[in-house]
Amino acid sequence: MHDINSRRLAHLVALAEEGSFARAAAKAHLSQSAFSRSIQALEDELDIKLFDRAARGVVMTTAGNLLVARARRVLFETRCLYRDVELLKAHEFGEVRVGLGPYVAVVLLPALIVQFSRRFPKVKIAVEVGEADTLLGKLRAEQLDLLVADRRLQPVAPDVTLQTLERHEGAWYARAGHPLLAREAVPIAALREFPLVSVPMPSFVKDALYRLLRMRSHEPISLQAECNDIAVLKAVVAGSDAVFFATASSVRADVESGRLARLPLANPPRLTLDFALIHLGERTPSPAAVSAMELAGQLMNAAAR
Repeated sequence: MHDINSRRLAHLVALAEEGSFARAAAKAHLSQSAFSRSIQALEDELDIKLFDRAARGVVMTTAGNLLVARARRVLFETRCLYRDVELLKAHEFGEVRVGLGPYVAVVLLPALIVQFSRRFPKVKIAVEVGEADTLLGKLRAEQLDLLVADRRLQPVAPDVTLQTLERHEGAWYARAGHPLLAREAVPIAALREFPLVSVPMPSFVKDALYRLLRMRSHEPISLQAECNDIAVLKAVVAGSDAVFFATASSVRADVESGRLARLPLANPPRLTLDFALIHLGERTPSPAAVSAMELAGQLMNAAAR
């Protein structure tokens, strides 16, 4: 296998264009002897004659014509490669693919897209909202650049890197005027008297719910509706007697407007979601991905406060 460097190819093209060793050497900013050695080394490496030397200059052989045509394409692609790298570093080119869990999405969207696009208008941002387990699989398949989800979804593993964010406090919510709000302190068991709606529950959330509601292990969790779109769940709760768990950051506007209200549970346990930025540990994130992670972290931490 031949390892031809781009400098020798550039010398080859210069000689073909100038038709003279002296003019081509001057164009390459080399002495004529050094330039001649470069061309000779290329011919020796390929073991074929590329130019016929004549008194009035040089003439390309058939092999020389073929190689010069290919060399021009290689040099063009090399210039494009370096240009694209510089554009990537300057956030003038590329794409970043972000996966968001349901609670994260309602906090980050559309602010993440708006602010990222405002800062880096030439970089495409693609956002996918879904169940964290599915998104984690896409991250490992390199279909996503980063993921923002509860860190407890991902056990410690060498192939991923987690950057912990500030905790988001959670609570149980219902519509304004809900019967449970007539009580000063709602017993936790009273939640079982009303329909429950939720995002698809990972195992650690199911375990917490069993403990919270003091359910036996053989009892199924009865959910009236399950959806990974928090906006839909909020609409269901606002229009019915259903109750649901949510982070304060995901329902802040609804509580402030009076659409939803926090249930005053008696002796409530502290409920939190511990979000993290997750990316492949064995891959260097692109500059755009690094910027997206920084922005997502800032937005999520600000919302937690």
